Amino acid sequence: MQNWRNEMKVTLFGTRGSTPISDARSIRYGGNTTCLRVESECLPSGWALAVDTGSGFVPLSRALLVEKIMKVGVIYTHWHHDHTQGLFLAPHTFIPMTDVRIWGPKEHGVGPLEVFRDLMKPPLFPVSFVKVQHHIKTTPLYHVGTQVMVVHPKAGFHLLDIHRYRQRVAEHKQLKLGDGHYPVEECLVILMYKTEHPEYTVSYRFEEKPTGRTFVFLTDHENTASLPRDLLEHVRGADLLIQDGQYANEVYMTQTAGFGHGTPEYCAEVMKESGAVRLGITHHDPSATDADVDSRVREAQQRAMELGVSDAEHCIFGCADYLAIEV
Repeated sequence: MQNWRNEMKVTLFGTRGSTPISDARSIRYGGNTTCLRVESECLPSGWALAVDTGSGFVPLSRALLVEKIMKVGVIYTHWHHDHTQGLFLAPHTFIPMTDVRIWGPKEHGVGPLEVFRDLMKPPLFPVSFVKVQHHIKTTPLYHVGTQVMVVHPKAGFHLLDIHRYRQRVAEHKQLKLGDGHYPVEECLVILMYKTEHPEYTVSYRFEEKPTGRTFVFLTDHENTASLPRDLLEHVRGADLLIQDGQYANEVYMTQTAGFGHGTPEYCAEVMKESGAVRLGITHHDPSATDADVDSRVREAQQRAMELGVSDAEHCIFGCADYLAIEV
């Protein structure tokens, strides 16, 4: 096993929901829509890993070129425009020698290939997807929760049957990844959970096995009347939870219930009941100013304190564009 030097790192390149914004009152938290980068020594050399390609994917792609990283894997939560729009303007999409691999949910015959074929064609877009498809590989995710993604620095990215994966781990056997067998202790394991949101939407749990660090990205998830056991198991013990807290409770109760987004109080409840260590509030409303987002963070902190979370003011924060977090 290699000597691990660094733990997992998450850098946020887009934290806004619904649409990008440019507003003098929203400078601190930023205006890019959802995109983040996950860094881990479990990734193959020369590869970057991103979640979603909101408008934040454009600056991420440019930053990767500065690092001379030409290979990027992208896992998608879902296909709403605020989570895809950056792919159409990012350098990696149009540079022929890059390698872009995409995974995302497929439902009712529509998955990553169908989405990008439909969105990247005239008159909707000036460049047809078929012109860039030669270096973009798409893989659909069926029946979210039945598969697990395993990433190894030598073996690369692999989708495994979740039951087979758990059986191998329980029996202390190595995982078959491609042509080789590797111990799970050398892998980044990415588990999936279907969220409460219109259309098929996925939350991802990143378990960096060599360091024991865990990060959960739970965006576009609506409040639930109670906290489902499988949701709590998905988030259980995360060192970092980043969750959608777009709406103030009063706004949610009177206007936006059913839209597929959460409240800060609900985020705090998920944090408390799951034992997550830190909570970042994300998917900020496009109309929210920096002061509004500060209010959402205080609402989460207040609810967490009511629930007995110690040091809530320091372990709950607002997510901002370009914020880098050591998990």
